Amino acid sequence: MTRPLSVQFLVLVAWLIFPSISISAETVRIAVASNFHPTLTKIVQVLSKESDTKYVLISGSTGVLYSQISNGAPFDILMAADKVRPALLDTHGLIEPGSRMTYAVGRLALWVPGSTSPVNKSFLQNLQGNLAIANPEIAPYGVAAKELLRGIDLSKVRLVMGNNVGQTFHFVQTGNAQAGLVALSQVRHSEIDRRLFWPVDEGLHKPIEQQMVTMNQSAGTIEFSAFLITETATNIISNDGYRLPGSREN
Repeated sequence: MTRPLSVQFLVLVAWLIFPSISISAETVRIAVASNFHPTLTKIVQVLSKESDTKYVLISGSTGVLYSQISNGAPFDILMAADKVRPALLDTHGLIEPGSRMTYAVGRLALWVPGSTSPVNKSFLQNLQGNLAIANPEIAPYGVAAKELLRGIDLSKVRLVMGNNVGQTFHFVQTGNAQAGLVALSQVRHSEIDRRLFWPVDEGLHKPIEQQMVTMNQSAGTIEFSAFLITETATNIISNDGYRLPGSREN
């Protein structure tokens, strides 16, 4: 389920025709999945140059953010790393009707910073030591990681679980894990040597379809939703390693 086309069209037209109109200053609180936080920061930096709205980003695992919203946390927008929690919020009547839409399709990457040979699928099958993944109970990237690892001999591997994919990345970055299944966007954003990570084939796990929802129809949330589907924003999303909705797997 996505926002009706007529609403998206009118919002986008308003943005394109009246870009110089200043929206009354307000604060919009965006709960964002850890993997998308760096990308959203870039998007908001661009948007803020043309807007009086203050966008405050609060990152965490999708499961934790969902729980907070369900318990009344005052967020205006949720940028989830899956489509399950947004659908649940929709079912429970906690979002603006028709606001749910897919904004990106995430990608996993196997990152092995100490590797002396190119990292690929065979490397994963022969891995030893600590492997960091996000907790699949609360993090969609952890769910994808568990799906990928099915059928792989993990007898020589110790799984280290992060509360979210951001913490998972940190485990590898600090040497607490020799390897990690992280978001492709994270290694892209950090400009890590291409030989040290493997972009996991999307066919090896279910798609990481990332959806957003808004809790209200304030001027700031409308402005943000409109900007998110502009070429400027979608280029940022694509360049950070995400697949855009409707596009084919690379």
